[in-house]
Formats: sequence, C-alpha cells, structure tokens
Amino acid sequence: MSPTAGSSADNRRIDSWKEIAAFFGRDERTVKRWEKERGLPVHRLPGERGGVFAYTAELTRWLNSTGNGSAAGSNPSEARPPSTPAIPLQAQPATVPPETARPAPLSLRALLLAAAILVILGLSFYSVRVVRRHERARLDRTAHVPDPEAEQFYLKGRYYWNRRTEGSLGLAVDAFTQAVVHDSEYAKAYAGLAECYDIMPEFTAMPRSEAFPRAIAAANKAIGLDDSLAAAHRDLAFALFYWEWQIPRSLSEYQRAIALDPADEEGHHWYATSLFALGRYNEAMTEIGRAQQLNPASRSILSDQALIRYWAGDRSHAIASLRELEQAEPDFASAPRYLADIAWVQKDYRAWIDQSLRLGTLSKDEQTIAVAQAAQIAFARGGKRAMLEAIRSVQQHYFESGQSSGFALARTCAMLGRNDEALADLRAAIAARDFEIFSLESNPSFAGLNRDPRFDALKRVITQRMYRA
Repeated sequence: MSPTAGSSADNRRIDSWKEIAAFFGRDERTVKRWEKERGLPVHRLPGERGGVFAYTAELTRWLNSTGNGSAAGSNPSEARPPSTPAIPLQAQPATVPPETARPAPLSLRALLLAAAILVILGLSFYSVRVVRRHERARLDRTAHVPDPEAEQFYLKGRYYWNRRTEGSLGLAVDAFTQAVVHDSEYAKAYAGLAECYDIMPEFTAMPRSEAFPRAIAAANKAIGLDDSLAAAHRDLAFALFYWEWQIPRSLSEYQRAIALDPADEEGHHWYATSLFALGRYNEAMTEIGRAQQLNPASRSILSDQALIRYWAGDRSHAIASLRELEQAEPDFASAPRYLADIAWVQKDYRAWIDQSLRLGTLSKDEQTIAVAQAAQIAFARGGKRAMLEAIRSVQQHYFESGQSSGFALARTCAMLGRNDEALADLRAAIAARDFEIFSLESNPSFAGLNRDPRFDALKRVITQRMYRA
C-alpha cells in the first residue's frame, strides 16, 4: 500500500511528470519509459486524463532496489545481488589481519606491473561506462514512447489487420487513425495505415488508384519519423511495386526491411509475392518458406504459398492446400480468389463461376458478382463461347464507366479472338497501372496474341517501364 502523503518528513508527494523527472534529473520521456518498462511507482488520478503523482519515498526505494540503479545512469554491474544486502559504511566491521599473516613486501617491479594493470582496467571500465552512458542518451533522444491510449489503438489495429477481411480492414484503418490522432509522432501507427491501404484493393472494393497513393504517403510519413522501422520500408516497397512499378527500388526497400528485421514474417511474405509476380518462382518459394516458419498460423501466408507452389509446378498439392484453407477459413477471400484463377487456367468454368461468386460475396465486390452471374446464365445456355460473350458485355460496361482497368476485358477479348480490342484494352490497363499486366508473358489467355508483333512491342514497353532507372 502506498504511504499517505505527508506521513514523514522525507516523504512528499510530487504531482506531475515534470516534477518526477526533475526528482531524478532526467527528462519526462525517460521517466515515462521507466514506468512502462521498469515499474517506476507512479500513480494516476482517477477521472483525470494524464494526471499523475508519486511519493518521493517510493521513488527512492525504487531507485535503490536491485537493478534500478542502472536505469538512473549507473553501471549495471554495480547493482547489488538480492542475496547480499547493503551494509552501511559505518556499520561494517574492520578486519585487520594478525601480524603473523601479513604478506611479504612486493618488489618495485611487481608494484609497477600491478599499477599498470589497474590503470588499464580502470580505463577500460571507464570507457565501457562512457559508451553505455552515450548509448542511453542517444536512445533517450530518439526512442519514441507512444501515448498509452495511442498504443492501445495501435494494438487493436494490428488485430483487425491480421484478419484481412472486408470488415476488419475498415476497423483496422479506424484504429490506426485513432492512434495517430492521439500521438502524431507514432511511426508504427502510420505504418499500420500503410499496410491497410496496401491490401485493401485485394480484400475490399477500394480501387487501387485510391488505396496505393494513401499507402505511399503513410509509409513515407512513418519512415520520416523512424527510418529504422522495417515495417515502413516493407509497406513502401509493396506500393512502389504494385502501383508505381518501380521494381528495382521496390526490391531494394524489401531487402532493407528484411535487413532491419529478419524476423518480420510480412517482410519475407510480401517480398515473396513480388518475386512471384516477376516469375522468379524459386526465390519466391524460399522467401515464402521463411515467412511460414516465422508465422505458421498466418492464413494469408499459407494461401500465397499454395499459389506460388502451383505455378512452380506442384499443382495437386497447391490445390489441396487451398481447398483445405477454404474449408477452415470460410470468411477469407484469398482461397476462393486463387482457386478461381486456377479454375480459369484449367478451363474448369463451372468451378471458376462458383469461386468467383464466393469471392465477390466475401469482398463485397459487385463487379465480380455481376460478371460471375452473367457467366453462369450464359454458360448454362450456350457453353463457353456464350459465356465469354456475356462476360465481355459486363466487363465492357464497367470499363466504360471507369470502374475497371481494362485488363480483365482484354483477357476475354483475346480468348474471343478480338485481338485489336484486346490490345487496346491492354494499353488502357498499362495507363491504369494495373499490376496484373506483369503476368502477360505467362498468361495462357493471351496465347492467341503471341504471333502479333504489336503484342511483342507492348510487352517491351511494360518491361522498360518496370525497370526504368
């Protein structure tokens, strides 16, 4: 129980972070960190936001307790072990050895050698203390201690972001925004916002043109506040890759993020998916494997690993993994998305329709639902050709209304043999920065264009833009 204020002459109450910091001769940020990390005895006033007080007797006891002397600036090696209580200097008994036990006098050479060793040890000890003191001072200047409420909002945002659903991502954005409102210098909260916007085009109906610029702005803000934050570099890399098409710079940012935090599973995960988009399947498998080792419970990592495995050649295993994940995680959109893509490539159009309807419902994407419903009706009536014509009609409507990049429409036109239209739609997709065009070389839906020199020229334009200096 805390002592009552004024219970003794040497125990007084101090009523603010400023006074507590002055008591120790440190700044406010340092003592706030001590409260959080080292249990500094600080009390809060009920009903008053930010109101704190402390008792000097408690602070003194905390300072003198085991290990806390190092927090106030002393060397950690000077802390007393719990089993050795301090004995006041005046109470320590004198221990004078008997005359018969007195050692023989040392030679001059031995004395000089001993003195030299003591000087070297003293200088080394002093140097270590100076380095540690400077390091603590540097951390005190640079380490940002977040506002407690901001940190709670940040942690809530992490939870919702990890769910990766249409609803949870909206809640994550709200939580990270509240964290920034409470603490405008909280770099992790800005990185959290960037992460949300990076993946919202995949899991929600938010257009890329709205999401990615926001992601870039939030990631750059986080880096400006803390350049050592791996998540911020990874978030920036993702948006630079899929929106700006700055491939060399993006890969460099991924590598920087991994170097800063090799244990960040999302760094390896997102690096893997970007390598996969470039057709670098073996490297992608290595990185996604590292991500899975770091977080084997991530359903996003598992689904992306299955997709990479499929295109790397292990197709039956990949499909089985995705179907198992779909059963285990019925609210997760990645499994039906990838199963739909695979079904289309395998020309299993009934499965493609079923998975597309499921995907559209989960992500609340009316365009995906409309295309799948039109395909379902037409396929039942007239087979593949009728289905493709029905799909093209719906896709044309969304393209002309500015709700589609043109890539999906180009794919359908290519399969129908409408090569001129397909090439025009691909140019529109390039203008819209649709990263799906990265797969142009390996996408079997465009096989009918392979002998068209205009198609080759278009692929060269894409490559030059991706790897521009």
